[in-house]
Parts: sequence; C-alpha cells; structure tokens
Amino acid sequence: MTSPVPPIDQTISFFRVGDLGRTREFYERAFGLRMVFERPGKVMILQATDRSFFGFVPGELPPGQSRPAAMTLVSSDVDGWSRRLAALGVETKGPPIFKPEFGIYILYVADPDGYTVEVLEMRAPGWPHAAQ
Repeated sequence: MTSPVPPIDQTISFFRVGDLGRTREFYERAFGLRMVFERPGKVMILQATDRSFFGFVPGELPPGQSRPAAMTLVSSDVDGWSRRLAALGVETKGPPIFKPEFGIYILYVADPDGYTVEVLEMRAPGWPHAAQ
C-alpha cells in the first residue's frame, strides 16, 4: 500500500536573469507582482497569486542559448492586460490571438531578459479552472 500524497501548498518557478533590479521593476510595473522574499543579490521571489510565485536568481545563460521557459499568467481578461501593457509602453509580440487548436486566447510579451510572458485565457472545454 502506498502512503498518502502530501499536500503541495504553493508553487514557485525559478528563472535566471541578468539584473534582479530591472526584472523586479518590469514585473511590478507591468503585471503588478510584488516582491515577497529577497536575499539581496542572490534571489528574489515575486508573488503572482496567493499560492503561485516566480523566483529570479542572477546568472547569464551561455552566449547564443535561448530562454527555453515561458511564464504563463492565466486571466479572464486578456484584452484588459493588452490595454494596460500598451498604456505602460510595454512591448508585446502583437495583439492577442485565439488559437483554436489549443482553445486559448493569448497575448505574448517579452521580458527584459528575453523570456516570453504569456497572458492567456483558457477557453478549452475541460480546463478545470476555466474563466467564469
């Protein structure tokens, strides 16, 4: 018999960035995330929701290596995010688009370190936390 699965209380996704201060300013200004933990010069964690966080640590990737990860923010108001980011002068990779093959309405943004930030609404049937 297997033991019960312990709870997962929160999630943190970590990313390497070139400048912690620049990264903090971008995510606070563009997305309203707030810093909840820091070890100056070593690590910074920004809160996205009650239980989800993005962590950033200093470190450059080797030359020519792409940023393989994307940060995805699920929202019921992708158009509202598009307007907000445009008003702030944050560059996007175009207007939001619907991708029927995935059932998502999505806006792509590049952060200062070249990571892709996706703001998306899950419209596919069966997604357990579909926008209301």
